[in-house]
Amino acid sequence: MELRQLRYFAKVAELKNFSEAARQLSITQSNLSQQIRLLEGELGVELLIRDSHHVKLSDVGLAFLPRAEHAISAANACIDSIRDVMGLDTGELVLGSTYSFLPLLKETVMQFMKQYPGIKLKISCNSMETLLKMLQEERLDVVLSYNPLVVYPDISSHILFDNKLAVIVSENHPLAGLSKVKLQDLERFPLAMPASGFQARKAFDRITEGTTYNFDIRLEINEVNVLISLVHASTSLVTVLSQAALAGRSGLKAVPIDCDNTDMEGSFHVLKNSYTKRATKEFLRMLCENRSYGMALMNIL
Repeated sequence: MELRQLRYFAKVAELKNFSEAARQLSITQSNLSQQIRLLEGELGVELLIRDSHHVKLSDVGLAFLPRAEHAISAANACIDSIRDVMGLDTGELVLGSTYSFLPLLKETVMQFMKQYPGIKLKISCNSMETLLKMLQEERLDVVLSYNPLVVYPDISSHILFDNKLAVIVSENHPLAGLSKVKLQDLERFPLAMPASGFQARKAFDRITEGTTYNFDIRLEINEVNVLISLVHASTSLVTVLSQAALAGRSGLKAVPIDCDNTDMEGSFHVLKNSYTKRATKEFLRMLCENRSYGMALMNIL
């Protein structure tokens, strides 16, 4: 059994398509099929069920896949540790970021790419729940998001900075001149809200749960940059996001909400009892030192 065979099997299992798997692996389809046949022959089982149009995992394949992925992750960790000893001259860093956290990364990403040109940086944007699942599957090195509302026993979370949920409006909006906004004030304006599943939306739903407010939610969207652009262009639309979501943006005002439980702590998340790359630590160090976002310098991991 060879490591490359496990990688080939895992890729076909992920894509359910031999030709696309071969393309992504940069090998011929015939070579891919041959290597998986050799793996099945050595194991004495059929891992994949094939017909002229479809590929799916057999029952044995379903049971074998997590073991194969674990072996691949262990091998990758060995490679990463060797590269770390050699220095930050080569390798790969795979970050997960929620959409609302992404604007905070721009300066650090540019700084990291300039200082470590040999490190390939990959950033995956998704909901926090999806990203934490990807972290548990060892498909990400670190996740950057606001602190989850539930505890994940196998994930270690560390606070980067304190933040608050806020009402976001254009500078010309009637609410922009207020020092604080009461929830009942929001009933007077159309709301454009982050979609369900976003941390800011969860925080807003939490503080309004059980209340009788009648909010006029005109729009829900899962793209924060578009949401902020719409609010920026309007003198009536209101949204609710973290204060930090406005980092580096002009023409907008973040007004605190006059109620309890509006904390949104910016955090990073890594797997417990798992190897942490030097590249991960270095990126987080840069992020913590990025004073333009008000992040405090701290010891990492």
